[in-house]
Amino acid sequence: MASMSRDAQISETMQSLRRIFKAIEDYSQEVSSSFGITGPQLWALKIVSQHAGLPLGDLSRKMYLHPSTVTGVVDRLEDKGYVARDRDSVDRRVVRVKLTPAGQDLAAKAPNPIQGKMIYGLMKLSENELNIIYESVKRLAEMAEAENVKVTFFFDQE
Repeated sequence: MASMSRDAQISETMQSLRRIFKAIEDYSQEVSSSFGITGPQLWALKIVSQHAGLPLGDLSRKMYLHPSTVTGVVDRLEDKGYVARDRDSVDRRVVRVKLTPAGQDLAAKAPNPIQGKMIYGLMKLSENELNIIYESVKRLAEMAEAENVKVTFFFDQE
C-alpha cells in the first residue's frame, strides 16, 4: 500500500475524529428524541437487561464509568420507571438493579448503544492494537490539553 503524505494523514485523522464525534452526537440525539432517554441511560438499560439483578458496582465496571456517574444514570432511569433497586438479602450494602416491565419493553425495542459497540470493539483488539490506540488517544488528549478535564459521558449532561 502506498504511504500517504504527512498532510494527508493529518487531514484523514481529523476527518476520522470528526466522524466519530458526529456519529456519537447524532446517535445521542436520536435516542433522546425517539426513546426519551440519554445514551448512558440506554447503555445501562441494555446491560441490566443482559444481567438481571446486577449490583451497582458491577454495572459501573461494565460501563467503564465512575460509580457516582452510574448512580445518577440509575436514579434517572428509576424516576422514569424503567428500573428498580433491590437490596441484596444477604449483604444489605449491595444494591441490585433490575428492569421493570416498562424497562424490559424499552430495552427490547431500543437500538444497541454506540458506547457499548465501541467498548466491545476495543475488547476484540489484540493487546498490541489496543495499546497503540490507547497511547494515541491519550496523546491526542494531551495535545488538546484535555487530560484533566472532568468528563461524564459523550454529549451528555449526566
